[in-house]
Amino acid sequence: MKKLLLLLALSGCVAAGHAQEILLGTDFKMYFDNKEFGSNEFAVPGLDIESGTDFAARLTPRVGIRWDEKNTLVIAADMIKNFGTQESAYLSEIKPVFYYQFQTPKVTAAAGIFTRDMMHDDDYSTAFFSESERFFHNRMNGVLAQYNGKRNSYVEFVCDWEGMYSTLSREKFRILLAGRHYLDTFYYGFNYSMFHYAGQQGAPIENVVDLQLLNPCVGVRFNAFFDFDIKLGALLTAQRDRSFGHSWEKPCMGEFAFRISRWGLSLDERLYVGDNIHPFFYGHELEDGTPLPYGRELYPAESFFRTDQKVYSRTALSYRRSFFNDTVSVRAEFAAHHDGTALGTQQMLVVGVKLLKTVYNSKNHKK
Repeated sequence: MKKLLLLLALSGCVAAGHAQEILLGTDFKMYFDNKEFGSNEFAVPGLDIESGTDFAARLTPRVGIRWDEKNTLVIAADMIKNFGTQESAYLSEIKPVFYYQFQTPKVTAAAGIFTRDMMHDDDYSTAFFSESERFFHNRMNGVLAQYNGKRNSYVEFVCDWEGMYSTLSREKFRILLAGRHYLDTFYYGFNYSMFHYAGQQGAPIENVVDLQLLNPCVGVRFNAFFDFDIKLGALLTAQRDRSFGHSWEKPCMGEFAFRISRWGLSLDERLYVGDNIHPFFYGHELEDGTPLPYGRELYPAESFFRTDQKVYSRTALSYRRSFFNDTVSVRAEFAAHHDGTALGTQQMLVVGVKLLKTVYNSKNHKK
């Protein structure tokens, strides 16, 4: 930790003579997520999300160098402490964040290791990433490109290289595409994920799984004392396990979403009807009978999308507000999940802080 802080300090000192601005900031997030899924049939001990509580905090101090108003180089440390764990009295993990960013009012590009809040993460439903996945998989390794238009319309591309081929990890990477086009009340858009889940050095079989998920949608947003957002969409998948046949599995679901909100309070209903879109969750058996499960490493989404009852309903009551010029945010949520077999509940509290300040600007210092 001392070496990393020294590196940040030295980077700032070395660049101070060349950069127009020196930036200092930090992000903080406390994450509480209590899941009561014991009555649901999907939970597989050791392989899936079970009833339990995630309670952790993240701190990401950062230093940045900005020049020509468009270019920024950032170095940071992503530090997490899981509350109550005994593996370390200090931190549960600490990992680097460093990236180059180019930004104009319409175009944003980043390369390196950057945090997922730089992408339009909220527009990806839990069919792509569960809430806990978003918190614990906070660093994206690769590149990002965005174009931002009128009325918050946008299109973006992200490549996240999640694993390098070795004895410790499969080779795996994810391509993400997303877009929204907002008119006065009507909007349409899509989210797309292509996940390449390849072999591991020294594994009994170096099989490759290809997983694609497309979520097109259309919707309307309007105000009638309350703010309404009504959306229709689909979850369309194409997935195959190359070592166990090259045929594509194409399970899909229909999506209906309804949200009503005011004063920071929201009631959100999402209804999904269709097939189990995680057909390879349990993986396969090798010729000698050894199981080869994939589990959540292949499917980081909410496990309710694996229902065999053709229906999944998620109803959530939440409160979201930002304070102090959007530097502090609070989210409290109660969600009820029903997958056709039983009712599961979830309670969440997320408190966030985002601070970033220019501590040196060469325009204010005459030579």
